[in-house]
Amino acid sequence: MLTLILLFLGFALFLLSFIFIMLDIKNYENNRYKDLKGNELPKRSSQSLLFGLLALVLAVITSLGYM
Repeated sequence: MLTLILLFLGFALFLLSFIFIMLDIKNYENNRYKDLKGNELPKRSSQSLLFGLLALVLAVITSLGYM
């Protein structure tokens, strides 16, 4: 049962990651900041990366139960 919950949570995190990427692409003109340093990500891109990494870690943890 815990595995099923973790799988749905991982799927939701991946879905949120893709939604933030699409919002970032859609609002490309609004996200062009003049005062940002060149190496910093916009807020939605960094959130998308965070959700993607969390989903990946959750997937690895879930798969460890099948070993």
